Amino acid sequence: MERAEQAKGPPRVLTQGKQIIFGVSLMAPVAIFGTYGVATEISDGMLPTAYLIAFLVMLITAYSYGRMVKVLPTSGSAYGYVQKAVHPYAGFLVGWTLLLDYAFVPMLSVLFLGLALHDMLPAVPSVGWVAVLVAFSTLLNIRGMQTTIKVNRVIVGLQFLLIAVFLGLCAYKILHPALSAPPSSAPLFPNHSGVLHSVIAGTALVCQSFLGFDAVTTITDESVEPQRTIPRTLIIVTVLMGALYFFIAYLGGLAFRGGSFSSTDTAALELMNFLGGAAFENLFMVVSAASIFVLVVSQQAGISRLLFVMGQDRVVPQRLFGHLHKRHMTPVGGIIFIGIFTVVVSSLVDLVTLASFINFGAFIAFAFVNISVIAHYYVRTGQRSVRTTLMYFLIPLAGVVCNLWLLANLKSQALIVGGAWVAAGLAYLAVKTRMFRQMPNWGIFDHV
Repeated sequence: MERAEQAKGPPRVLTQGKQIIFGVSLMAPVAIFGTYGVATEISDGMLPTAYLIAFLVMLITAYSYGRMVKVLPTSGSAYGYVQKAVHPYAGFLVGWTLLLDYAFVPMLSVLFLGLALHDMLPAVPSVGWVAVLVAFSTLLNIRGMQTTIKVNRVIVGLQFLLIAVFLGLCAYKILHPALSAPPSSAPLFPNHSGVLHSVIAGTALVCQSFLGFDAVTTITDESVEPQRTIPRTLIIVTVLMGALYFFIAYLGGLAFRGGSFSSTDTAALELMNFLGGAAFENLFMVVSAASIFVLVVSQQAGISRLLFVMGQDRVVPQRLFGHLHKRHMTPVGGIIFIGIFTVVVSSLVDLVTLASFINFGAFIAFAFVNISVIAHYYVRTGQRSVRTTLMYFLIPLAGVVCNLWLLANLKSQALIVGGAWVAAGLAYLAVKTRMFRQMPNWGIFDHV
């Protein structure tokens, strides 16, 4: 009975268009504004350059994810790819670090929104807002991806409408120098080593805006023809959002050129007020709030599906995570667990601490997905012609180097917290494998 449930799996209802909507909602077009001021300061004013470099690194990684989907079309994402292509132990540790990324991204989003709503209505504590938002998100996810996609479609449309107005206002300010600082070309290339160091630090930070494209692979089991559609979706979403982020950063910088933000935390609000007055600032707040909620819904969907696959493999408790809702065919155990976990932990930590957790797990997973491409295609199947050496060795090797380079440029707090999380994972793995003396039975991802 248990095997029959696993074999049946969730229904394949997600077409290419729905996959793209899911991916875009995970990355959230307005996400760039959350770190706009901080990233501008860290990158020494070269925010467009930081986004351009981040886009190139993420594009290589999206390509590698697409290669692995073709040989392993399942919702295990980086966890499954590394376990099959490299080693089960490595796969577990990548899945463990992904939990750090996937679990805390929705928590960061919902806590930010809860704090904002608390400022608007102080009578309700932030944890109360978080509980209400998470409860609604949990109900939507239990009902299934079709419901989630319907909500996402509306909010993603509003975000693109807001950004279209933003870019139009930027163009108006740039073309009317009397209304703003004199227009000039913003530099895209560092002119000395100090600026280069700032750009690298900025790149490590803004990569957070791209986190989510990889979670498209967590809906593989619910996608139509995943081996064909998912790789395309990964590239489309990454290119679309990379171009969007670049133009927002570049045109926003040109329109506001000569000005300075009174606070990096409120830089986005100041920019909106500068471009369109209080009305546009309020519109931005409303759309951002709705967008953050949809982001939480999509992120909760992604992590619950990773937990479902790990539950099927008995890496995490199968009784809780490895089963589907009988009616809606959704991983109800993981959805509810993440909901409760989000509310509890959000009441105990602050935004800065949460933010330090996220990029560490992502960069580790991204590096290993690139390694998986090399291990499977170049080493195991021996595809070593000139063309395949470029496709399956040189390109993913560049992805490995770039992701490790960005990992090394994270703040020391992130490295310490991430290192402690990996150490805890190693300890858990040691217990599960009797001090690495036996290979655990991890179901469909048994190493071959």
